[in-house]
Amino acid sequence: MKLAVVTHSSSIDDEHEIIERMFRHGLKNLHVRKPKYSKKKMRKYLEGFSIENRDKIIIHSHHSLALSMRLKGIHLTEKHRESGLNVFKKFYLFRMMRPKLHISSSYHKLSEVKAGGRRYDYVFFGPVFESISKEDHKPSYNLASMYDVFHNNPKIKAYALSGVTEDKIGTCYETRFTGVALSGYLWESDDPVKNFDIAKETCDQYKAS
Repeated sequence: MKLAVVTHSSSIDDEHEIIERMFRHGLKNLHVRKPKYSKKKMRKYLEGFSIENRDKIIIHSHHSLALSMRLKGIHLTEKHRESGLNVFKKFYLFRMMRPKLHISSSYHKLSEVKAGGRRYDYVFFGPVFESISKEDHKPSYNLASMYDVFHNNPKIKAYALSGVTEDKIGTCYETRFTGVALSGYLWESDDPVKNFDIAKETCDQYKAS
């Protein structure tokens, strides 16, 4: 199972130090989700990471920074996709400028991920379990329905999002998810790095889909 980490939406104490430790412990996909950050603040935030680790960072906003700062990729949210033609212009323009740029997206409906998920390097799908950090954020589908979609559409590389903890990683694997995306499990804990290490060790026990 592959593993991605999604940042807390707000700034937290010692954030860069915590994430740099995760990088040293094997983190390969950091999704930076800071919806209230201006482009200037986002650039400053990204500059806080060592240059050698910036090629492990995927940003959810101010996508042009992925090109100028040589980041790993960009993530298109549901709102981005709903903007229509402009987002697809961006998709193909960025692909032309950086052929190896990773592009991911988020889905919340099985019908939509089934229709559009193949075009991305991978997608986030959720909520899979009840959210740790968001009240009343519960799954709309059962695991059997998710299994049917991902088992029958192996070209869709989906990461389970929301409510994922180390004891649920095996279930995600059996449901045919390619990986898991961790957020609340890390940032709502007293020791995010310890929880990351536990989750990574668990993921490493399962062969990637």
